[in-house]
Amino acid sequence: MELNGVTIDDTYAEGFPTWVARPIITAVTEEWAYKAALEAVGFATSTIGCPAEAGIDCFVSPDETPDGRPGYAILICASKKKLKEQVVERLSECVLTAPTTAVFDGLPDLIDDVPEKIPVKLHFFGDGYEEKREVGGRTVWAIPIMEGEYIGEEEFGIVKGVAGGNFFIMGENQMAALMAAQAAVDAISGVCGVITPFPG
Repeated sequence: MELNGVTIDDTYAEGFPTWVARPIITAVTEEWAYKAALEAVGFATSTIGCPAEAGIDCFVSPDETPDGRPGYAILICASKKKLKEQVVERLSECVLTAPTTAVFDGLPDLIDDVPEKIPVKLHFFGDGYEEKREVGGRTVWAIPIMEGEYIGEEEFGIVKGVAGGNFFIMGENQMAALMAAQAAVDAISGVCGVITPFPG
């Protein structure tokens, strides 16, 4: 097969089943939302040695988020058994602690009927000062923190996904192959629901 002058050998590509959650992280500015999202997807290149595979899915504009602020959707992938723990740990340690953040379940934006949900009970961090609210038609908890408050839903949908897909790039030299890989990652980044967490 040839595409744009490039020969493609359509053969084996690794892939295996996983479970996926898609939190949307918003903040007062796009930069703060990005910082929180980037922290939340750290140490997540491969489930061979990391507790999850995770990455930033896409930017979500203010007119698409429940609270009308800029945000980023992230994907967290793990076994069904580990996924709840990973969502709780990444949101509580990396997002709740960031100023002005809010987190919403991003799966209902993509799927009409989310098959399963996991509980993410972060409101206990409020030590009794938390309060239940409604934001954009969603039930959330407001938790006071030093920088103001954290807002978050406490149920997140999960769906089956595919992890570990790969392809090999053969080039005349290292730089040519690296440039082709970067171009591929840039193209993939424009596809909603796909992440490229493995570096190389």
